[in-house]
Amino acid sequence: MNLKRRSFLSGGAVLAASTAMPVIAKKSGRSFVELPPENGGRAEEAAKKLILGAPCLQAPSDTTMGVAWTVNVLANGWVEYAENPELKDAKVAMCGSYGVTGFDDRILQVRLTDLKPATKYWYRVHARHIDYVHNYKRYPLDAAVGEIHSFTTFGPGADAHFCVMNDTHAKWESFARITEKITSLHPSAILWNGDAQNQTEDRETGVEIFLAPPIPRPGYAADTPVLWVNGNHDFRGFWARKMESFVMTRLPSERDSRDWALTRNFAVRLGDIAMIGLDTGEDKPDAHPQFVGLVRCEPYRVAQTAWLEDQFKRPEIANARFVVAFCHIPLFDPDPAAHPGGLIDNGGGRYRTAFSAWEKSCADMWGPVLARNGCQLVIAAHQHCYRFDPATPERPWAQIIGGGPKLTQPGMPSYPTVIEGYVADGLLNITVHNIRDNTVQATHTFTPRSV
Repeated sequence: MNLKRRSFLSGGAVLAASTAMPVIAKKSGRSFVELPPENGGRAEEAAKKLILGAPCLQAPSDTTMGVAWTVNVLANGWVEYAENPELKDAKVAMCGSYGVTGFDDRILQVRLTDLKPATKYWYRVHARHIDYVHNYKRYPLDAAVGEIHSFTTFGPGADAHFCVMNDTHAKWESFARITEKITSLHPSAILWNGDAQNQTEDRETGVEIFLAPPIPRPGYAADTPVLWVNGNHDFRGFWARKMESFVMTRLPSERDSRDWALTRNFAVRLGDIAMIGLDTGEDKPDAHPQFVGLVRCEPYRVAQTAWLEDQFKRPEIANARFVVAFCHIPLFDPDPAAHPGGLIDNGGGRYRTAFSAWEKSCADMWGPVLARNGCQLVIAAHQHCYRFDPATPERPWAQIIGGGPKLTQPGMPSYPTVIEGYVADGLLNITVHNIRDNTVQATHTFTPRSV
């Protein structure tokens, strides 16, 4: 196996944030929110740049949906949504929570709750510029509204169709091609399987990567929600500790008190598919000198094992005809002697290589749980080259690894991929799209599990 993981880091400077803007409603439009002219129209210029780009749907479930979007001035905002494209009798959800609303100069987030499973909704975002001096000197100025978009909630009745992208590493030409392919396939969900970035040291890098990518179609997630899985690079950088600013976490109601800290794990139904998100963490031991005590992934992996066991006790997961698990670092490698699986004996801070090509400790803990519960497929990333590992009697789940971000090496295995999965004719069908060559690299089918 030819691992292609390191050279992509060269030239890691991140481009300036995209300034692509939607059409902002004018004062004569029916969508414009009229506000008192406390400041004599001082916000006219600010309103022109109030909403930047399209919204991004995040952290979906059968009854909830996250909506995030960018602004360019201090603002609060809201989402109006309804089960019709005219937004007749629309409900309104404010950003933030109880007590105070969200108020920010770059990112606004709204969580829509109490939705119906497998139901289509239409929505649009609003933002209102607030001229804020201090608590007793703040003035509402003009407001702006985005375009109308739609989404469909998850659930057993939803369309079982997903696409996976991974290891995009802020390589924008690759990312543009990947998202164009995904948009053309019209999936019900996008799985972003880690390593969206190299490291995030400042806020604008995170804004650009997750909410305002400099690509021709920055609104790729305005109508298709994204399920996020951490990669090892997504733990790197000062702002990696503030990832919830860019990618909304799962709701606390999705886990019990024991699992309070597991804000990224998910187990959701999309039609006949149970999709499970696991976090393999960093690719080096916690005691590695590079981390200087700032990483704590080893107990994190252990905690996810108990969480994973409990997901198969939920009827909607236990009764699914197909189970697909997603994680960034693979759980298997056909040549473990050449490509060590990370921690030796699950601890001790010892490594035989500079990084883990696959994660043996996760395989030892999670693999048997997935096997006992009939998981048919693990979709992983990290190694930057497509590979299919068929199931065996000892490891009854197959594994597919997605490709890397490079477009400039014809004949090499590091090309970007989109892994598409859908249920048709009673089978789970997987198509691996080679994005560099615009070809189908491989197809695989899986039969239903016994439930």
